Amino acid sequence: MSDVIVAGNPLHGHNVEAAKSATAAAVTASVAEPEGLFAHDADALVERLQGRCLNWLTGEGRAVIEARCAAAMQEHSTWLVGQVSREIGLALETELKTWVKAAVREELAVRTGRAPS
Repeated sequence: MSDVIVAGNPLHGHNVEAAKSATAAAVTASVAEPEGLFAHDADALVERLQGRCLNWLTGEGRAVIEARCAAAMQEHSTWLVGQVSREIGLALETELKTWVKAAVREELAVRTGRAPS
């Protein structure tokens, strides 16, 4: 079954058109069920899936959501700390220049015996 009949592309050794029509026939046959039975089956499936989703969201899913939220909060906190640190650094840079100039003036005034200006 694994022998390649046509060298090169293995798909060339298969009858793709026959496979497509067989697949289409299978889909058509499964959809051609009586409408009432199909609708009933779909409703039952939806109910079961809703129950499973709700159970997952209140169980394992909640842990997944909490972990994702915690990771997002941590990432945002890290970004926020960086932003605030940069802003404080810029503000301190300006203030530090003023403080150093004032301290130098005071020290010079003390050394020369004059009152600081």
